[in-house]
Amino acid sequence: MGKIARLIYAASEHSADLLYGCGFAAPDPFIWFETATGERGIIVSALEYSRALTEVHDGVTVYRQDQFVETGHPDAEALILAMAKKNAIKRFVVPESFPLGVAEKLRHHRIKLAVIDGCFFPEREFKVDDEIAPIRDALRLTTLAMYRATAIIGEATVNADNELIWQGRALTSEIVRAEINIRLIKGGGFSDSTIVAGGSDGSQPHNRGAGQLFAGQPIVVDIFPRMADSGYWGDMTRTFVKGQAPDIVKRAFNAVREARDRAKELIKPGAIPAEIHQFALECLKNSGFATGKNEKGHYGFFHGLGHGLGLDIHEAPRLSAANRIPLRGGEVVTVEPGLYYPEWGGVRLEDVVVVTENGCECLTECDTELET
Repeated sequence: MGKIARLIYAASEHSADLLYGCGFAAPDPFIWFETATGERGIIVSALEYSRALTEVHDGVTVYRQDQFVETGHPDAEALILAMAKKNAIKRFVVPESFPLGVAEKLRHHRIKLAVIDGCFFPEREFKVDDEIAPIRDALRLTTLAMYRATAIIGEATVNADNELIWQGRALTSEIVRAEINIRLIKGGGFSDSTIVAGGSDGSQPHNRGAGQLFAGQPIVVDIFPRMADSGYWGDMTRTFVKGQAPDIVKRAFNAVREARDRAKELIKPGAIPAEIHQFALECLKNSGFATGKNEKGHYGFFHGLGHGLGLDIHEAPRLSAANRIPLRGGEVVTVEPGLYYPEWGGVRLEDVVVVTENGCECLTECDTELET
C-alpha cells in the first residue's frame, strides 16, 4: 500500500508533536503535513507566514493559506481538502489529539483518517544534544527559582504560634509560589501549577498548597517551568522544614534521598523501568515506610518513580511498575520517589537524568537539604 500521508492540525504552543515536527511556535491552530513521498510542510495564515519562514526546521516548507484557498479566511477542512487534492492524498494518519469535528468533516468528503498507533514521533523519546541543551537551560532556571524559595523560607521568622513570618506578614504557600513564578518569568520561563504544599497538603502529591506555612512541618516545593523560547520543560522537587524537623520527617527525607540516589545508579541502557521503580519501592519499605491504602486513601510511595521530560512535562518513557520496555539511551527522565502520610505530610525529592551509553548523567544541579 505504500507510505500513508500524515497530518496534524493544532496550535504548536500547545501541541508538543507539532512543535517538534516543525519548530515554529504559534498560539493559533495551523496545518502540518507529510506526504507519501516525504515532503513536510505547514500551512499558515498571512499573519504568521514571514515569521514561520525564519523559525521552521530545515526541510519543512512553509505555505500561505491563499496558496491553497484564495478567498477569505478558509477553515481547516477547506485547506486540508485542497492540500490533499494537490498531493493526491486520500488517507491520513493523525495523532490522538486530532479534532473530532474536523475529522468528521473530512470523512464526509471521503478522506480517510486513522489514529496512529503509539507516538506520532517516536523519536521524541530519545533526545539529541540540541534537545538536551534547552532542557539544561530549563533546569538551571528551575534551580534559581528553587533557591529563591529556599531563601524566603530561610529568611522567615517564627512567631509564638509557630507561624512563618516574612517581610512583616504571614508567609503563605501563595506568597512563596508567586515569588517562584516571578523568578521564572524573569528568566524566560513560566509555570501555571507550581507546588508549595505545607503540612498535610504535602501528603497529596499534586496539591498546589494553600494558606499559612509553619515551622517544623515539611514544605514540598515542586517547580516545573516551560521555557518560552524553546518550549522545553524543567522539573525539580525539594522538601524543606523551617527549623528543626520532627524525627519522622528526617527519617522519611533520608529514606527518599537514598531511594532517589540508588535508583539513579540503576538507570542505564537495557535497564527495565519497572524493575527500577520496584527497587525504589523496596528501598523505602526496608527503611520502615510502608505503602498501602486505607479508608482515608493511599499512603506511602504510591506514584511512579519518574517520567520522560521534554516538550511535554510528562512524556515517554515512564519509570513505573507498568513499563517493561528496556531503556535504550538518550531518554531524559525524572527520578522522584516520595512518601506521603496525612498524619504529618509528605517528602518528595526529584532530579532529572539523561540515559547515557554506560549509565546516566544527572542534569539537576541543586542541593538536597531538609532544614533551613
